[in-house]
Formats: sequence, structure tokens, C-alpha cells
Amino acid sequence: MAIFITYDDSDGWYDHVMPPIVNESADSANDFICQGPLPAGAFNDRCGYGTRLPFIVISPYARHNYVDRAVTDTTSILAFIESNWNLGFIDPGTPAPGQASFDRLAGSIAGVFDFNRPPDRRTLILNPSTGEVVNDY
Repeated sequence: MAIFITYDDSDGWYDHVMPPIVNESADSANDFICQGPLPAGAFNDRCGYGTRLPFIVISPYARHNYVDRAVTDTTSILAFIESNWNLGFIDPGTPAPGQASFDRLAGSIAGVFDFNRPPDRRTLILNPSTGEVVNDY
């Protein structure tokens, strides 16, 4: 099991780092930043990610105290599910017919997991008032 916690959009939070352009666009009327040749499978007016957002993974297989530096977006979660259960697209980076979603371009979230070690089955108990850890392993 895995629980993914993230946000849908920045809601006005502004980032000092420009997001990567993952989809060039040939629409010069609307795309002043991501102009370029339109590669096969790309879509106009959808050039890239927005601001960076928090992304937390809770799972017995999640790496402990780990910060992944992979470039991902919310569709990385969808791509992980599609890839894990062979849904959606045939090969990573190859869109299924009629698919205009960014999950085909999404960075992998696999780095946050460690499936080579036994899952962590410890129970974490928090103080409901303070949120501090109550049990000591």
C-alpha cells in the first residue's frame, strides 16, 4: 500500500526556480516561453510543469527520511500506477492512442520506494494533541 500526499496546484505560491519544459509547443501566439518544434506526440499550449509542490509518500516500502531529487509532477503518480499494473500506456514515454495526458512524460517516483528490503511493519502512535511520537521503537 502507498498513500500519496500532494497538491493540485500552487494556489499563488511562487517559486524562484523555473520548471523544466517537457513538451515543446509550436503555438507562438500563446507560448512565449516554450516555443520550439512540435515533436511527435506533443501538444500545443502545454509546455511543462508548474511550480514545485510538496509530495509525501507513506508506505511500508517507502525509504526512511529520504528526499528524492527526481523531477516529477502529479501525473507521475498516475504513471507509477499505470506502469505497476500495466495500464494506460505500452512503454514509458510512449502515449496510448488518443492520450493527451502528461503521464507519458512524467518522471518516475520509483526512487522513493525500496522494494528490496522487508516492509516496515512497525506501528507509529502519535499524541493526538501535539502530534509527537508516543511509542519508542
